[in-house]
Amino acid sequence: MLLQTNFQVSETRAFFEMLREEMQKTPEAEVGTLTETASFTKILDIADIIRAQLHDIGSDRDAVVAICAEKSPHSVAAILGVLSSGLAYAPLDPSHPDTRLTSILDDLAPPVLIVDDATRSRFEVWARRSGTQLLTFSELPKTVPPVPVASGAQRSLAAVLHTSGSTGKPKRVLIEAPALDAFQSWVVGEISIDIDDCVLSHAPFAFDLSFLDIFASLAGGACLALADTKTARNGPKLVEMMQQHNVTIWHSAPSALKLVAEAACELTLPQVRCVLFAGEPMQSRLLRQLFRIFPNARFINIYGCTETNDTFFYDVPRIDTPDPLPLGRKLPYVDYILVDNADMPVSGEGQGELWVRCPTMMRGYSDQQLTAKATGWRDGVGYYRTGDMVRRDANGMVHFIGRNDTIVKLSGVRVDLNEIEACLQAHPLVDEAAAYVDKSGDTAVLNAFVSSKSDELNSIDLRLYLMKRLPTAAIPRKFTISIQEVPKNSNGKACRRMLEQQLVETQT
Repeated sequence: MLLQTNFQVSETRAFFEMLREEMQKTPEAEVGTLTETASFTKILDIADIIRAQLHDIGSDRDAVVAICAEKSPHSVAAILGVLSSGLAYAPLDPSHPDTRLTSILDDLAPPVLIVDDATRSRFEVWARRSGTQLLTFSELPKTVPPVPVASGAQRSLAAVLHTSGSTGKPKRVLIEAPALDAFQSWVVGEISIDIDDCVLSHAPFAFDLSFLDIFASLAGGACLALADTKTARNGPKLVEMMQQHNVTIWHSAPSALKLVAEAACELTLPQVRCVLFAGEPMQSRLLRQLFRIFPNARFINIYGCTETNDTFFYDVPRIDTPDPLPLGRKLPYVDYILVDNADMPVSGEGQGELWVRCPTMMRGYSDQQLTAKATGWRDGVGYYRTGDMVRRDANGMVHFIGRNDTIVKLSGVRVDLNEIEACLQAHPLVDEAAAYVDKSGDTAVLNAFVSSKSDELNSIDLRLYLMKRLPTAAIPRKFTISIQEVPKNSNGKACRRMLEQQLVETQT
């Protein structure tokens, strides 16, 4: 059964129509990278051209168009063009290996894949085999044909994201237009985004952090600065982008802010008025550096996941800053409970697994069995089981404790250790494998223990093997290759805690 909410989004117009109307109020606002910009007027024109190209697909409420292109004004226009057609967009990260992307596309089976010149060649063979139309930005018509705008239903599917899956196959997350509408409405109101702002978009469009960047910016009439893949990994370029575009609102994982801190040196960026961070713990040392670099900024720690979007936030004080930072308090439209090991609610002060329901919650996974497993029921109401163990203090503040499963967040990216292990164990020379995280330093480091009787296996081969199948964040930094079996607990399951705590005989 798919997850449902009893909340109703106040905006009854179709989500894309609302965005179009708001963008038309600030036609000269811009979307840009370090090398190109386009006005809202130009973005909407390109969106209309793309909408016309998609017109023959029809108005199936669950039809999906995939997009695999570098972040640019055209890729933003592509998202709007898909939404304005009454279709859902499925963004793919072009930095991921081809094997992973084509596997996702095989499962998704989109009628159209939108690409740029750089990504087109990677999918031409796949497109011929699958019968999928490739729509390339450089080959779009230059004029807008008179195609009527589709009227999207309020409950129509709007976006499809893919998260790490325990079987090695990414999970497909289905997100509806009202969920995006409810979220952008809260962001615009809470941060007061308006025409004087410029939001820096750091996360790939395939990552749920991009919902805030794209939709809250456009709905608020703010400019949008897009950090493409190379810029996003380059601290000096990120600083240059903030200066070039006069960025006032930053949103990313803390690891990206660390790049900025390392590049900024003694520089300050007083025009930045809000710094939002999510996806991984913020180190206190880094936070102190950021307070100096952004002297006028409000700092907000945001908690959420792909399945629910953001659900908790914490305004970080500059004086007496707690360490670690709490998750904070729930967003106004969020309902949550803590449950114990017997799935019974924990009242008042205490700890348990966090269950959440809200209007920004996903419709469900494409696999209904996964949806059922992720759904917790109380009094006939479905909650999303986050898998996060949290503590609620006497003041109602919520604090993160840890995970109750194999999901970890590295550099803001959610990674399933089971997925890494499944890929490693598919290698013909690997007998067993266990992935684990070393948290002994300031930054969590992903490692892997591999059991093999082969003298030919080495860490370089394993790294190259995984690079063809997994995103960069899921590639272990260190491989321990041993003739020993993976350490087991009393139930015969791999014991990651033992790997974290003890040294084993290795061969490299």
